[in-house]
Order: sequence, then structure tokens, then C-alpha cells
Amino acid sequence: MDDKELIRIQQKIIPEVLEMMELRYELLSYIRAHQPIGRRNLANELSLGERQVRNEVEFFNKQNFVLVERQGISLTSSGEQILGQLKEVMYHYKNLEDLIEKLREKLGIKKVFIVPGDSQKNKTILEFMGKTAANYTISILKNHSIIAVTGGSGVAAVARNFPEVHYPNITVLSARGGIGRSHSTQANSIVSMIGNKLDAQQEVLHLPDNIDKDILNVLRETPDIKDVFCKFNDIDILIQGIGRADVMAQWRNLPQDVIKHLKDKNAVAETFGHFINENGQIVCPSSNVGINIDQYLKIPTVVAIAGGKDKAIAIKATCNVRRDLILITDESAANEIINN
Repeated sequence: MDDKELIRIQQKIIPEVLEMMELRYELLSYIRAHQPIGRRNLANELSLGERQVRNEVEFFNKQNFVLVERQGISLTSSGEQILGQLKEVMYHYKNLEDLIEKLREKLGIKKVFIVPGDSQKNKTILEFMGKTAANYTISILKNHSIIAVTGGSGVAAVARNFPEVHYPNITVLSARGGIGRSHSTQANSIVSMIGNKLDAQQEVLHLPDNIDKDILNVLRETPDIKDVFCKFNDIDILIQGIGRADVMAQWRNLPQDVIKHLKDKNAVAETFGHFINENGQIVCPSSNVGINIDQYLKIPTVVAIAGGKDKAIAIKATCNVRRDLILITDESAANEIINN
């Protein structure tokens, strides 16, 4: 009897098993993301009864999965370990293999990884997505690879989850300039995180993404900046986030008339300064500091990370730009794309 058959029998005989596992997976992953957290906050955030949460926390405590202290509930090392194992069990119980194939066929792309859960509701799911992307990237690295990264919370999660290994001949560089105010999710900060983890060479762009074109042309001739731009044509791996058009327009502080134009043109995503519709067509070209769209299309391997229902249309649009993407997403976004 194989694992799938065993799972099917268990679901027929004990149908509540999956429901219980989903509950405990959600509780443990939410505790991990917000520890230390109190029972009441945990109940409110997950829309559960306080008695139910208390019972589950007591169970976790007896199993040494959590530590209950005055300041709140935290995961123990055993809890961290069981959460990772539970993620793998959930993957099989929810039959995510079939969901992966359905999503890959619908998007028409090269490869898909799906993490169970919703990364917009639970930060730990985003960390699991980041770990998946990091592990995949490590598996395809070559001795002199050039890895480029964009900014964003998804790519930052990838950086946090890279293992510490020794790749001194690899170069990690910024694929675009800075956007917005969050330093920790800027491309340069992510380059530093990954470069330090890999013991690799680092190249950063100390420029804002929306700098004036004439100023940029002058700055591009300075040695440090020129060196980074020269490497853009040699990138063999890109790790990118996927941005919604409306959100990216706000981050870029675009004028209201431009935002209205984007809405009128049904822009749903942004890719390297260009706003695109659901079919992947550019509806509003824009200048940006970093790799251009032609260079983007020539990069051999692109690993894209994004999750949550709100990113579903943006994911679909970005996949229409490049059909050979490797997509790391979550169960929530996958179901939204397939069902709509």
C-alpha cells in the first residue's frame, strides 16, 4: 500500500484528521510568526474560541512543542521541528501534487512549488516559501553563477532562508534600484544577506529606482555603477518578487493621473518598471534603474515568489511575460488562480 492510498483510507475512516491537522498547522505556524503571543490574541487573530485555543495550547505544551510563559506562547525547538514535518504531511494530505500540476498547466509555465497555507495571513508560510526558493536556487548554482535579486518581502524571505555555504566565486547583485522606504526589503539589503550567507561577491546599486534619466546616464559612467550594469547581461539566475500594479504605483509615488491611466488600461502587475495587464502586455512603459525588460527575458533561470489571493492576478500576468518561470507560491494564491 503506497502513501496516497493510506491517506485516502484515513480520510474515509477518520475524515476529521485533515481538519485537526490544518488547525494545528495554522496554530503552530501563527505562534512561530508572532511569538510570544497570548492565548486571547491567538484566538482573535485566527477566529477561534478561547477554550479551543486553550485546549490546543495545553496539548502542545504536554508534547513540548510550545513554551507557555507570562509574556506569551513560543515554539520550542521540538515545535519548530514538528512544524516543518507537519508542513510536509499537509502537502500530501491536501494532495498538493495535483494542485501543482493544475496550476502549472493553467499558467503554462516551467515549474511550480506550492506551500500549504496563506502567506498573507501567516508570515511563517512566507518563510516556508522563502526556504523552498532558497533550496531550489542552491540546487542549480554553478561555480561562477551571477545571481540577481529584486526587492520585496518575498525575496527578503528567500534571503533569510539561504543556508550558510561557501561559494566565493559566485556574484550576487541588485537587479534594480531602491523603491519605497523599507530598508530591509530593498534589493541592496537582500544582496548583502544572500552574499553573506554564501560567502559570495556582492554588487549593489546605490541609486533610487525612479531617478531622472539624464542623471542616471551620467552616473552610469562612474566605475562602481558601470560595473554592475555591465554584469546585467551575464545574469544566469534571477530571484524576483511579483508586485501588484496599484501597490507598486503607490510605492513609486506616481501622480494621480498616471495611476488613473494604469487603472483605465487594466494594469495588474509591474515588471522592472513596466506596468502590464493580465495578458502580460505592457500598457504603461516606465524607466527604472536596473535590468531592462529585454535583459529580463534573456536570463536563463527566473525564480519568482509571491503568495496570497491578492497576488493571484499579478502572478498570472507575470507568468504571461515569461512562460519559463519557476514559481514559488502558496495554496491560497494557487486556488484563487485555478478557480478564477
